[in-house]
Amino acid sequence: MTRPRGRPSLPRRPAARAGADIGPPERYRHGDIIQSEPGEEAGVQFRRVMTQNVLDRHLARDQIGQRQFDAGMKLLRLWRASGASPRVIASYGPRVHGPRIDGARDMSERQAVLRGSVTEVLRAMGPLSGILVHVCLCDEAARDWAKARGHAPQGGIVVLRLALDALADHWRL
Repeated sequence: MTRPRGRPSLPRRPAARAGADIGPPERYRHGDIIQSEPGEEAGVQFRRVMTQNVLDRHLARDQIGQRQFDAGMKLLRLWRASGASPRVIASYGPRVHGPRIDGARDMSERQAVLRGSVTEVLRAMGPLSGILVHVCLCDEAARDWAKARGHAPQGGIVVLRLALDALADHWRL
């Protein structure tokens, strides 16, 4: 006789004290690095997810060094400040022309300069710019970049290290 199928059980969460914020049980499925830290009240522990993006995960696994991580994060901050990342919230203004014209009109002068800086840096990286865009800006894994190009998945991290080193040299980090 077979057992009736039911909902799959979630992994057990760590025991929590009253008032502790341990997050939802789904958080523990993803293998993220979660660090406990004391709260303001005595006996209360809070958990902080230390791996927010792919670069964080590579650094936590010691696949890249701190200098490489800093170079990748600097590129990501520059990209986000330029307004080039996709918008999460739509514009409520009237749409007169295509999105390219609306986007150019919404761009500030500072964002235009920063977008030019991002383009200049990626041009300076040459063929290594592809993996920088894929990993740092699109938040995809280096192994996925290598597999998509028909290379061995283990080679993705090697190319990422080379690209991040070149980027750090470019910025003199």
